[in-house]
Amino acid sequence: MRRRQLLALTALAPLALVACSTEASESGAAQSSAKNFSYSPAGYDGLTVTLDRPAERIAMDFYSAAALAPYGITPVAVFGFGQNESPGKSFDTTGVEIVGTDMELDTEALAATRPDIIVAYGNETGDGWTWWDDKLKEQVTSLVPFVPIKLQDQTPDDMFGQYAAVAEAIGADTDSAEITEQRRDFDAARQRIRDVTADKDWLTVLLANFNADIIYTAKDLGIARMLADDGVTLVGPDAGADSSWAEVSWEKISDYPADVLLVHDASADFETNPIYLSLPTVKAGQTGTWDDKRAFTYDGYAAWLNDLAEVLDRAEDIDRN
Repeated sequence: MRRRQLLALTALAPLALVACSTEASESGAAQSSAKNFSYSPAGYDGLTVTLDRPAERIAMDFYSAAALAPYGITPVAVFGFGQNESPGKSFDTTGVEIVGTDMELDTEALAATRPDIIVAYGNETGDGWTWWDDKLKEQVTSLVPFVPIKLQDQTPDDMFGQYAAVAEAIGADTDSAEITEQRRDFDAARQRIRDVTADKDWLTVLLANFNADIIYTAKDLGIARMLADDGVTLVGPDAGADSSWAEVSWEKISDYPADVLLVHDASADFETNPIYLSLPTVKAGQTGTWDDKRAFTYDGYAAWLNDLAEVLDRAEDIDRN
């Protein structure tokens, strides 16, 4: 599934860097007692991002802003995907400059916020945002150092670890009582999943994203691997070599029966489809939700996992013969 790759990349304004670079230096002169920023991102061997001052003014993509909010870190600017999805709804945007949405970026507005660093999903080499072309990447990274978050092949636990490491490098308390409690609740919710699946070794689950013309299923995404690690038996076709998603036609979806169907939050135009309504799992009311683009916060994932545990606990073995 490649909706993001299909969007046209547009820089909304020319880069205005020279005037702002001086202001950024002046802003960095009056620092707190926080240590100078230095961070070696996971998944990018040999890459270290350093400043000769603390990182106080931070631009982020929506996903990173949501993930760092529990640590008390507020961005000066945000951009990218997720504004109207879980990430954009997971933190307070009051006073935060929105300098772009989806693949659009207003570089002049970004420069005006005088960021010390940008924290966002990194491309393959970690030198820019995943969805920037080379020209825009060079423009932006000449203004401000880029701190990549590796997304590909990462489980939720991996993502939590990356964001905690960034938060620590920024100077946040990553072991506060609030964070510790949220982490404990997340671990407890995962244990509930393990307990249910241990008791129901027959249970099978299908992760699906329904659209009017095609259905996408997943067994290899990080969130799917987390569920598999917790004992959930996932069904569905295997994905291709270049994607974590498999495509299934509506006519073939019944070839992958399951006891529980999890419907992606982004699914659309499926509720009244006769094939969907005819699925035994749907008829039995054994459905739940999932979202691989959920904000990477302990409390958000704990809430979803607890809901999922209820769905799995109520599920009965569907006779598929």
